[in-house]
Amino acid sequence: MANNLAYYIRLSLADGDLGTFKDESNSVKNQRDLILKYMDTHPEFSGWNIHEFVDDGYTGTNDERPDFQRLMELTRQGQIQCIIVKDLSRFARNYIITGDYLEQVFPFLGVRFIAINDGYDSASSTTVEDNMSMVLKSVLNAYYSKDIARKITSAFHQRMRQGTYKGPAPFGYLRSKEEIAFEI
Repeated sequence: MANNLAYYIRLSLADGDLGTFKDESNSVKNQRDLILKYMDTHPEFSGWNIHEFVDDGYTGTNDERPDFQRLMELTRQGQIQCIIVKDLSRFARNYIITGDYLEQVFPFLGVRFIAINDGYDSASSTTVEDNMSMVLKSVLNAYYSKDIARKITSAFHQRMRQGTYKGPAPFGYLRSKEEIAFEI
């Protein structure tokens, strides 16, 4: 039976460089390039079947992501033996989801998990310190999402109190240069 490796890419929001001439954001391309370079420098993956899963524009705070769901279904069916991500925050930003997969689901299924930028590889990271480091990173990733959401909400409320309109100009109207300069 051939080994199947899946790499997963996620980006929360379009990073502003998507247009009618681009199919994906630069962040997705950069994550893919990093993962492919990692696989190229690790000959143990030569001959493996490679599968890509991408959720561009989905939050990592829950698992309601189409390709994530598809990846996890194939993993539960025993069709994926290794999952690679850029870092843990790309996999999930919910420490309960992350912990469940890293500590229970993947070990039970015999699935290797690699988070490149975090220096984590479940095949070689077996110490308590390594596992605690991943738990702490997972908690910080969840906190970061909540903190950003709070800051964005606060900024929108402040703009509403100031009477500043934040959004696209209605059809047929142009925004003033002052409004555009205020956003930057």
